[in-house]
Amino acid sequence: MSAEKKKQAGVLGLIIALVIVLISSLLFVGAVSGWFDDSKLSLDPEYICQQECDGELQDLTGKEYEDLISKKKSFIVFIDQGGCTTADRLREYVSSYARDHKIKVYRMIFEVEKETSLHNYVEYYPSVAMISKGKVVGFLRADSDEDAPIYNDYNEFQNWIRRFL
Repeated sequence: MSAEKKKQAGVLGLIIALVIVLISSLLFVGAVSGWFDDSKLSLDPEYICQQECDGELQDLTGKEYEDLISKKKSFIVFIDQGGCTTADRLREYVSSYARDHKIKVYRMIFEVEKETSLHNYVEYYPSVAMISKGKVVGFLRADSDEDAPIYNDYNEFQNWIRRFL
């Protein structure tokens, strides 16, 4: 191989190495900053209040839920049932969070939820489900000892929500 060809091969090898380092660096930065984290929820703009939110939860039917899922929307839904003190407390937490952070949150009655695809995840009420791009990325488990503090302390509830937003 002539000296000129060796020089060209060396330059080409250096360019390839630099491209590999650049791509690797971008992938590393993306992984560290959460670019590829599907569990993160970025609410769709229609769920961000422009002025003040009153914290009132917007009722959601099963058909409306399935429509939002098919449109790959990102939103929060509270699964509720009247006459339950735990649901009453969690409803207050969700409303307060919505008001304080200027976001809109849906409310679905458990009897309605049981007829939707959400029931594949949430089998007990009350719960809060985080939906990102039409996929359930997290929810509170009413039957879980691990989630019990979230149901009993507003600060724990806020910390749980922050894991997704």
